Amino acid sequence: MTFNAYSNMHKGAAVGFLPLLTTLILLSVHYFTGALTWPDVGDIRAQRDFNSAVGMSVITGYFWFALRLMHQNVASTLISLLVKANQLSQFTAHRQQLSAQFKHHIFNAMIISIMVTVVYCVIEGLIATKQEVHVLFLTATAVPFWFLIFLFLFQISSNINYLTKNVLPSAVSDSDRLKSIMTILKLGTTNSIFAMGALAIFPIFWLKKDIPSIDVLVVTFFTGVVALYLFLPVFKLRGLLITEQQLALEHLEEDINKGIKQYAKNITSASSSSLESMETEKERISQITRSAFALKDKARVAACVLLIPISWVVLIIIEWIIQFPLYH
Repeated sequence: MTFNAYSNMHKGAAVGFLPLLTTLILLSVHYFTGALTWPDVGDIRAQRDFNSAVGMSVITGYFWFALRLMHQNVASTLISLLVKANQLSQFTAHRQQLSAQFKHHIFNAMIISIMVTVVYCVIEGLIATKQEVHVLFLTATAVPFWFLIFLFLFQISSNINYLTKNVLPSAVSDSDRLKSIMTILKLGTTNSIFAMGALAIFPIFWLKKDIPSIDVLVVTFFTGVVALYLFLPVFKLRGLLITEQQLALEHLEEDINKGIKQYAKNITSASSSSLESMETEKERISQITRSAFALKDKARVAACVLLIPISWVVLIIIEWIIQFPLYH
């Protein structure tokens, strides 16, 4: 796998080509090994293998695409922040630190993904008995499936934290700092939306299967925890943006009041120009949060959240369609 971490050079189809190719290869392997054979009615084991083959293949490609897109967006955001601070020469150094962090996450995600796969095999008794070829391939492809999920989750929080702690302090003026926070906030929102989108794919694992109550509880709990984890950095940045905007406005208000008192005592064109400049800056800062919490951004988040229950409705519709004799 070539991740090409933290590059904004690849645009459009190039970002999704390798993930799409990987998904097609995984589906082909599962097809030729027998996992994608359409299950007979009532064959629960074959149905589970079919669902796992489709679900893991699609989600593996999805998270690789999301990871590549995230790195591209982080690189673009980093450039934007450094340009505001007039420190573009520091881009290579920041990229090297982010890449080192990325390699560390790769190691951790690989260890955890192998452990999760081994634990699953032990619980399901896949190690003690001889398994069919397609089951062995399903077990093997579970490793990149979990690997990319954990790697994405590690990266989505660490990147935002890095930009906030190491790049944001470089901003000079109040307006530049607020704009920088808003830029990071939009990046965090976009990343979280992409991650939540993956949860809309998970219902495929329950296609033509009874959904036990415990599964409903586990999935609901898991979705809530993941949503909280994904959007917590966004909420923190939103709070930071509002707090710093209020402080900046208070400081400007104090400066304007001082300027008015000086202007009343000694009328000069310089004082008038200074007051006008501060009023303009005040208006500019007041406008920042309005654009940060625009209606279209709220609509994107709402649409992403609604996508999850909609995906379960789609699953029910698909199950209803395949009840027809054509699929039996």
